[in-house]
Amino acid sequence: MSVNESLARNCYVPDDRSHIVLDGTLNDEQFALLEKVCPAGLFQRNAEGQAVLNYRGCLECGCCRTIAGPSAFSQWRYPASGCGIALRFG
Repeated sequence: MSVNESLARNCYVPDDRSHIVLDGTLNDEQFALLEKVCPAGLFQRNAEGQAVLNYRGCLECGCCRTIAGPSAFSQWRYPASGCGIALRFG
């Protein structure tokens, strides 16, 4: 089974508000690291080249916080109870 097939089995219940908020002073080097390290591919640039985050597919792994450091985010927490990812194996 491929990684994409495994990820497709997971159940996501998105929160109404993002549990991850990028800091306004995030530099291009930090964002490039986030683009590379996020296993869900949530960090991307839009057509205008602005850094955007799609928090709804977050795997809650913490890679972004570990690699970019706490200064890259003005907020990083786990989603509210009942929201987030429910991992399905098999």
